[in-house]
Amino acid sequence: MNRIAINGFQFFSLIILYELGSSVLIGIASSAKKDAWIATAIATLFGCLLCLIYFKLYQYYPTFTLTSFIPKIVGKQLGFLIGVCYIVYFIYMAARVLRDFEQLLIISLYPTISLMIMGICLIITVMYAGLKGFEVFSRVGELCFFIMIFIIVVVVSFQFISDLIKLDHLRPVLENGWKPIVKAIFPTTLTSPFGELITFTMIFPLVNSQRSVKNIGLSAIAVSGILISIFLLLEISVIGETEYKISTYPVLTAVSYINIAGFIQRLDSLVIVIMVLIGFIKIGILFFCAVSGTADLFKLKQANKLIYPIGCIILFCSLAMAPNQIIHYKEGLNFIPYYLHIPFQIIIPFLLLCIAFFRNKNERAVPKG
Repeated sequence: MNRIAINGFQFFSLIILYELGSSVLIGIASSAKKDAWIATAIATLFGCLLCLIYFKLYQYYPTFTLTSFIPKIVGKQLGFLIGVCYIVYFIYMAARVLRDFEQLLIISLYPTISLMIMGICLIITVMYAGLKGFEVFSRVGELCFFIMIFIIVVVVSFQFISDLIKLDHLRPVLENGWKPIVKAIFPTTLTSPFGELITFTMIFPLVNSQRSVKNIGLSAIAVSGILISIFLLLEISVIGETEYKISTYPVLTAVSYINIAGFIQRLDSLVIVIMVLIGFIKIGILFFCAVSGTADLFKLKQANKLIYPIGCIILFCSLAMAPNQIIHYKEGLNFIPYYLHIPFQIIIPFLLLCIAFFRNKNERAVPKG
């Protein structure tokens, strides 16, 4: 897990893959029903505004990660405590995403395999990537990005060829007004996936083209928001509002309808492959942030020693966090956005930015000499 520079395109690819993550898998903004794609498109704009906080903090401390610059803003003791809280947050979020993909593989492909065995297989892969280093991991992300784009083009083309797109499923637009859309945007869609980019404050200093971090980041957020909105639009237009709302994995349901001449069908397995790759990238990024943040706070020179213990903690948390899938999803909708995402993604970064602003303003005001 050495801190090695990554290029701008790798950074761009990682953000998009990270943003898509669980968002495409389970579908977001479902409370907005057929207008979920509109809610996501609007949430993208607010997501860009939220991420400007993260980019501004990076501009104040361009060579420091989140766990490094927090003590410089609020002091060592309080900064250490907040840093530890963020590490716990990264570990918990990695465990949640791991649980999402454990359940995906068990439900869709391996119903006879236990949750623990599936989790062990996934976390071993992530830990192996961690041992190889973040630069190698970023190259894998770059490759996954191209694979994802190829599969998306193929699947969407087959949906059009199969005449599955029914625009009537999208009408009437805004049938229930703006209230459901507003409720879908805040806090759930804003915080997940867009606010989750707080993790990238651990990665910003690794980008070799540091002057372009903000522009590349905002471009990636916009592209990922557009992609998610298109996915939702296509899913709803294929399976309809009712099935979208009740389906466990709407994207797989929509793809399973593809049938061209009775020959090209059952492409949902192809989508599962790319979903697992995307999940691997998202878990890997959260894992890297937890490991590098812990090494930074405790001044450990060899971060690799943390890979196995933190990997085991993530695995244990993924298995213990909820007794079943229903409770896991309910926690993700009713608890996590309000009690974890809002404080860690919005409140704390905003307060840090305010303090950093006045600190820098006062330092510039003090005459030198």
